[in-house]
Amino acid sequence: MQGLVWRLKALDPEASEGLKVIAYFDALVDGHASAHILLKGAAVLSGCPAGYAVDGNTLRVDASGTKTVPGAPGAWPGHDFGDGGRVWIERSGPAFANDEMILERVAIALGISFDRTSPVAATRRAVATVIDRTAPLDRRMDAAAMLHLDRDTAYRVVAVPAATVLPGPSAVIYTEVGPVRAAVCRPADARPESRSGVGLAVLPGALERSWDSALLALRLTGPQNPRLLADDLGSLLVFAELADSSAFEIPDLTALKGLLRAQPKALVLLEAIAATNSLRAAADEVGLHHSTVQSRTAEYSQAVGFDILTATGRVRLSLVLTLFRLSATTLGQ
Repeated sequence: MQGLVWRLKALDPEASEGLKVIAYFDALVDGHASAHILLKGAAVLSGCPAGYAVDGNTLRVDASGTKTVPGAPGAWPGHDFGDGGRVWIERSGPAFANDEMILERVAIALGISFDRTSPVAATRRAVATVIDRTAPLDRRMDAAAMLHLDRDTAYRVVAVPAATVLPGPSAVIYTEVGPVRAAVCRPADARPESRSGVGLAVLPGALERSWDSALLALRLTGPQNPRLLADDLGSLLVFAELADSSAFEIPDLTALKGLLRAQPKALVLLEAIAATNSLRAAADEVGLHHSTVQSRTAEYSQAVGFDILTATGRVRLSLVLTLFRLSATTLGQ
């Protein structure tokens, strides 16, 4: 370790301090340094105690890199790494010029280290592989075996926002709508309490299909339906899949987007109209007077270009609301 510190100091004096920090941690990663050594490097370079927390484990070192009592991220300057890990330095007072670079590079290095060595990381990779339609079938079946899935038993993929904690193995998958946490469960266990989409029940060799349907279901959740089972979507599931792959925006959706730009609160009433069997029931659902709902319904029908109270209009309204949720949903950390 001390030799690397001297090597860092001896690098090209005209090189920026940031480049020296990058070179320092790159050398540690190339040498397969342990997580303790990586954290020690961050402490020595910053001159501060440092720590990390990941997968329920915590390590903290003092400014010399010696292990000390466990700590916690608290409000210290820090950087996330891996799936739920965080590294920090305990700098009191104003930040030093290289603090941000040190945190960024040690976070990258720790992510690589844990991905190489952690059984939890290996399990996460198995979850990601078993639902990856681009992976060869034999690789997906190897991943299923690692997760102890029975070849002849049906399972469901559960999709939740990335920040949601799920029991058992899970992986964060980066999708076109943002990061999503995925887990594979037996059908009886696929009942998360939080916002979620639950995929179709399939054998392990077809779990990529369950993942696709779970993600679609999650994207169609909302305040009124925070948890959706793909089976309950019926033919909407096929419709959503086809619409999702189309580059063409239908006029109904264009009109709805225009209405919602002008009147964002209209969405709640439109969803209530689509979900209930009468205007009175919709009025009770949103807490408005029946006459108010009647007048707004006429206004909204004119804005979208069709009568949303006829049988055909209700179908069109349900479909365009589905398209809108698919186009509008983004999932952050």
